[in-house]
Amino acid sequence: MRPVTIEFFKPRQGRRYRSVLHRRDGLLVELDGGGYNRVGGPARELPHDLAHAVVEDGLALEAGLWGVLSSGGMYRHARVIAGRRPPHFAARAQAVVDAAGDRPTQAEMLTRFVCDLARDGADRDVARLRAATGERWWLEVTPDRLAATCAALRDAGVRWRDLPPGEALAVAWRLPPLAVR
Repeated sequence: MRPVTIEFFKPRQGRRYRSVLHRRDGLLVELDGGGYNRVGGPARELPHDLAHAVVEDGLALEAGLWGVLSSGGMYRHARVIAGRRPPHFAARAQAVVDAAGDRPTQAEMLTRFVCDLARDGADRDVARLRAATGERWWLEVTPDRLAATCAALRDAGVRWRDLPPGEALAVAWRLPPLAVR
């Protein structure tokens, strides 16, 4: 399965960025964002939606924000900016969101907690991650996988910092689409 591309556009002014997902069905889906996560390292922070992409990819969270959107789901803060919507678009989008259940919330929590670990240099502290998530949001994670994800967050922060205003940082979404009944 070919990956999809997510572009994160650095603003020319201010801090509000935007993201554009190039979906497999040919649609371009845009998110307008303004939140940032502190991740430590030389760049210190990166856009929240980019942090989601890094953490979801690093921890194989197929049903987080980007997994839902790339599988055909839609959220209120997302909008189609190009491409032809397939038949029954709204029903299919809702079916994907429903199939994800509460896993997007899990991805939200894990993104925050992993960013905190990266910021604090606690890259291998699985026990701290488990304590932060609690049993409800816990996901079995190895110290190596957690460390790689924290390093990827800081690397993305440097790439974002060094990106010229108005340009896009592109990342590949490689996880498979959600199974929808």
